[in-house]
Amino acid sequence: MLFSLLLSLLLSALGSASSSTSRPDAYSLCDAQCLEAYQTSHNSERKLWATPNFSDDRFYDTPANATRAKPGDLLRWEDVSTERMSTNFTGIPGGLSVSRMIYMTEDIDRKPITASAYILLPYSLEIYGDLGATRFRTLAWAHGTVGHSRQCAPSNNQNLAYGWKAPIFFANSGYAVIATDYAGLGTQVPGGFRYEGGFLHAADVAYSVIAARKVIGHLLTDEWAVVGHSEGGLTAWRTNERLAMPNQDELLKAGTFLGAVSVAPALRPSELLRKAFAGDGPIYAPVSVYVMKSIQGLYPELQIKDWLTPEARELMPLLEQSCLSAGLALYSKLTAKQVFTNTTWIDSPAFRDWESRVNGAGPHALAAPMLVVQGLDDQITYTEEFTRDFKRTCDAFPESSAELLLVPELGHDPALYAAQPYYLAYIQRLFAGTCQQRRCSIRTIKPITKHFQQYFVGY
Repeated sequence: MLFSLLLSLLLSALGSASSSTSRPDAYSLCDAQCLEAYQTSHNSERKLWATPNFSDDRFYDTPANATRAKPGDLLRWEDVSTERMSTNFTGIPGGLSVSRMIYMTEDIDRKPITASAYILLPYSLEIYGDLGATRFRTLAWAHGTVGHSRQCAPSNNQNLAYGWKAPIFFANSGYAVIATDYAGLGTQVPGGFRYEGGFLHAADVAYSVIAARKVIGHLLTDEWAVVGHSEGGLTAWRTNERLAMPNQDELLKAGTFLGAVSVAPALRPSELLRKAFAGDGPIYAPVSVYVMKSIQGLYPELQIKDWLTPEARELMPLLEQSCLSAGLALYSKLTAKQVFTNTTWIDSPAFRDWESRVNGAGPHALAAPMLVVQGLDDQITYTEEFTRDFKRTCDAFPESSAELLLVPELGHDPALYAAQPYYLAYIQRLFAGTCQQRRCSIRTIKPITKHFQQYFVGY
């Protein structure tokens, strides 16, 4: 009886596929038990959204002043009140201030589009007086995969999606944190969110810093750095590369760029997907579908309707109204053959062009020093594949100042926690001007015991 009631509530919540046809109580690739798991995950996601009914939050509507705005312009600024913090952002610890903004960034053709972001400020400069601080050190944060739909934006999350994993940790360590959602998460842009679009995300990062300075510039150092994890690790890496490229004068207005920390970077989708597609097991399918969704519209020959199986397409409406954890409930147990008609699209000229122009696959020169952190037990961003990219960069640009820190026996999220003291010290050296290494190096750290936590992924 309870199961029937839950399923009934699920179908009611999902609504109708059309005005006259109800959704099925099971799909070809997702039975009643799968749907129950999806709804449980989706309910958990919604409880963490700052505005559970996303369409009710007018903050993300495109401002009227966007029409003639240019990249870097600030369109809307909102200081989250103490009252709203206690109800809508309950994951924020005492003393931190949260603001949100809508600003202009650019698309692949360098045309202006909107993006949203949040800003975290520490309680007081006086707490960091031993540093002789008159301004907060400026840190851009780049988040990892949260989903593909607008409501999944970290600025619409009660603990900003990552919480103590990164942005809150940095703010409590004395940094002003400027965190883009990326264009298309939060805001509505032509073509939607470009998942894994590292070259584009780099612009989102730089322009977010430029826009934030228009309100709180008097509190921010001119110097800034970027840190990111997973898709955000890709973004941090690409930001360092893009700022070294020609014709980036507008992005360079963000200030004096000091360097990047890239944790578990999802650098080159073709290599990650090819390895996932090679076996007969589950392929972490939501991520591969997000990649396909991001490409369609740019390339007529790579459209979801042509490459996803009919059974996988049935689940798309559910995927689009949820975020990553619910997407995993829908797709994570599926094989490549169940999701795609075939997987040759990852070897097509169009995909290679997307990976070069939109993802930004290199190697490219670095603008400033970079620390890369990778757990050796990472099953999402495979160590072998991205280590190859690290070496490509170092071989092509031997003068690069780049360090690769390998963390044994830890995976995608746990390594982010375990290496916190190391990369915080690295960032401190960047701001102190003492990170002058002009070479590449690889270091493997050693755990002090054999009974450490290996699986914890979030607070």
